[in-house]
Amino acid sequence: MASSPLRFLVVGCGSIGRRHLRLLLERSDVALAACDSDPAAQDSVAAIGSGIPFYASLRAALAAWEPGFVVVANPNRHHAAAACAAFRAGAHVLCEKPIADTLAAGRRIVEEARRRKRVLLVGYTERYRESLQRVIRLAASGELGVLTGGRAMIGTYNTLLCARSAASRADYGTLLVDYTHEFDFLRAIFGEVAEVRGFANDLGRKERRASPATAVTVLRFASGALVSVHMDYIQHPQRRLLEVYGDRKSLELDLQTDTLRIFDADKAGYETQVYENQRDARFRLEHQDLIDAALHGTPVRVDGEAGLRALAIAEAAIRQLRRAHAAGRGVPSPRVRGRG
Repeated sequence: MASSPLRFLVVGCGSIGRRHLRLLLERSDVALAACDSDPAAQDSVAAIGSGIPFYASLRAALAAWEPGFVVVANPNRHHAAAACAAFRAGAHVLCEKPIADTLAAGRRIVEEARRRKRVLLVGYTERYRESLQRVIRLAASGELGVLTGGRAMIGTYNTLLCARSAASRADYGTLLVDYTHEFDFLRAIFGEVAEVRGFANDLGRKERRASPATAVTVLRFASGALVSVHMDYIQHPQRRLLEVYGDRKSLELDLQTDTLRIFDADKAGYETQVYENQRDARFRLEHQDLIDAALHGTPVRVDGEAGLRALAIAEAAIRQLRRAHAAGRGVPSPRVRGRG
């Protein structure tokens, strides 16, 4: 006797929500529905699959579809309301990153999941990237020696080109919330963060702008390791890099090409490993992670507490950026007059 299909509801039908819909539709064990407050989204859902039920109200969707699983892919400020409603309806939740727009809202999600004894997976898909998993394992194994520090960098004007409205980039500090991926996987490599320092500017003459244009966060980990995180809305085409420094080996991962270079302190040159960079594959692994956790009790790769910690790093840096911005220190003076 065939088992009943797993009933999924995807909330939010923007680019990420549509990717979830398309990939979940591939599965023979899933029955799928979609929800978006914008009725125009129904056409884009129909283009993915003509038989996907569409709801313009989350309350109606939860009551009529009775999902066992909900993917929250609507705007960050609505994550808490959608996730908590899903938990109350008895569903397990995959909540896209960041877990919420504020730590307080994120904590409500985590507390509701715990209260209802439901699975919460936070959508940091980079954690399912094979090359990045290799880096995490190398760091944990001790093969790199003592980790002294590192650098993460993402430069992406492309994000502004893809944005549906300029308003979505108007909130000062959005850059750090957009790319909390970096804060999440750096914690997986280096451990807990002890101190956060943030700096920003609005330099650059691009046609489309966000504020700040560039942000640099310096993280001091509990181990003493120091890592700088550079993010900007200036570079085009996009670039994304990760470097990890150890006293025995160091490494460089180009996240655009998924090329990993490992440098041995006792040898000349470096070892190169090239991985397949398939974004859809990471989403498929994420879906399976949620299902396995719900059906078999296995731990998810990125739980609610990890989601909160990544957002906490971003919030700490944003507070510093906003204080400096309000005081007029966001953009450096073009001239620095030396003494004597």
